[in-house]
Amino acid sequence: MSELTNVAVTLPADVNQVDETGFVWAFLSDSDEPARVSPGAIIVSGDPVEPFLARVVDVVDGPGGDSIVHLDVLGVPDETIDELRHAGLLPT
Repeated sequence: MSELTNVAVTLPADVNQVDETGFVWAFLSDSDEPARVSPGAIIVSGDPVEPFLARVVDVVDGPGGDSIVHLDVLGVPDETIDELRHAGLLPT
């Protein structure tokens, strides 16, 4: 992965934290921008050192009134950008 600085992670998450749904999960309250986290949205998740792109699958009620967000991991930014360039969707 390339050296990134000041990565804005929309929802911190551990890519290894998978629940019975088969998706990565995280608490919505951990997001600094919860309005960006809605079903179908593509967000940057993970952490600033190892970010990943994810699609928000759903947001469900969790313990203590906190919402749980389920994420479908799409890939790491460098690989995604390379594929978009290959497809002609981004300049080379």
